[in-house]
Amino acid sequence: MGMQDYKKIHFIGIGGIGISALAYLSLAEGKRVTGSDVADSALLDDLRENGAMITIGHDGDLVTDDTELVVYTEAIDPASNPEYQKAKELGIPLLSYFQALGQVSRAKKTIAIVGTHGKTTTTAMLGLALIEAGLDPTVIVGSKLKEFGRKNLYIGKGDLFVAEGCEYRRSFLSLEPFGVVLLNCEAEHLDYYKNEEDYVSAYRKLINQIPDDGFLVVNREDANAESLIQCCSGRVIEIGAHDAEELALNLKIIGDFNRLNATHAYKAAEAVGANTDEVRKALEAFGGAWRRLEHKGTFKGALVIDDYGHHPTEVRLTLEAVKKAYPEKRLICVFQPHQHSRTHQMLEEFKEAFGSADKVIITDIYAARDTEEDKAKINSEKLTAAIHHPDVSWGKDLNYTFGLLEQEAGENDVILVMGAGNIGMLAERLTEK
Repeated sequence: MGMQDYKKIHFIGIGGIGISALAYLSLAEGKRVTGSDVADSALLDDLRENGAMITIGHDGDLVTDDTELVVYTEAIDPASNPEYQKAKELGIPLLSYFQALGQVSRAKKTIAIVGTHGKTTTTAMLGLALIEAGLDPTVIVGSKLKEFGRKNLYIGKGDLFVAEGCEYRRSFLSLEPFGVVLLNCEAEHLDYYKNEEDYVSAYRKLINQIPDDGFLVVNREDANAESLIQCCSGRVIEIGAHDAEELALNLKIIGDFNRLNATHAYKAAEAVGANTDEVRKALEAFGGAWRRLEHKGTFKGALVIDDYGHHPTEVRLTLEAVKKAYPEKRLICVFQPHQHSRTHQMLEEFKEAFGSADKVIITDIYAARDTEEDKAKINSEKLTAAIHHPDVSWGKDLNYTFGLLEQEAGENDVILVMGAGNIGMLAERLTEK
């Protein structure tokens, strides 16, 4: 049975940016949707307005005898989660978010957008381009889009399915792709993967799944991505900076990396027969996704930009792009490291990542999946001391960092808030009226 065959579905961790999209999709198909999460949010309020019954906190009693399927986020520990254990006890089928996403992909012609950086923006771009071209795809993206009514899902009637594929724990292998857009392939999630080769091997297996009549759009300037071309039995479309220059898209969003992202999206849309004039129109109209170089407002006259970037390459390229866009402004980077393990493993890269900023504030590390051993190896104070920059300070918690910005910020500044944890709350606080 596939997800479409179940009528009563319970979602554990329903407020996650990915799993919430499946909940919306289930509601749109007329299914009964229940769910749980650890904290309330605006996203949960939206789901409730659409008919979901959601409880804050985990409780085995939320999984009832008439529940037909349980979908769970990989953020939980199945061994200790009472709802997961209750479903097992009752013999109710269990699917991880990505397993459930894979079931959706089997019923469609799926285009998977994968890579270490840029997945969300490129997924949004491709989805909007195909919508503008009249192909009416279903799109699941890892962020909220204003074009989707501040949701992360668009439900189309066409046969195309555009999905952002996450490589953590090889999750994207649950997808059954007709096409793959491979943006880049740089070692990441080394708390799971053994090394860079192990990381690359997950992409190799995904590309091997592309059928003979399918396609791969790939960044030829990324060494690991380029090495995977031979794994594709379908059509290979290679692109690079020259192609982005030749295409000459007049984008609203900044950054050479976004020009390359847009070129990937353009070539993928072209590969499935989209009208390229309509594709260009959609790409040039795109204003960006939530927490991707998002302009939030001002604080004491300073422009506040919020961004999800947390890998050292993302930090470096994003800072370069913002500095290029605002060369006369002082650029203050407020960075929240994500995971002690990632921070320790990539310390050498982080040391050199902040060169384009005029001032750097490093907040405490946002712990996720970290062991006590991980936490003992590195902290933000040590990271701050290691960074090669003339003006870097330890911001401690978000309240302390807010106080530093109150003292520092002025009309000639741009404040770039970066990180994958709860640092977005700081951007909200800075710009709330």
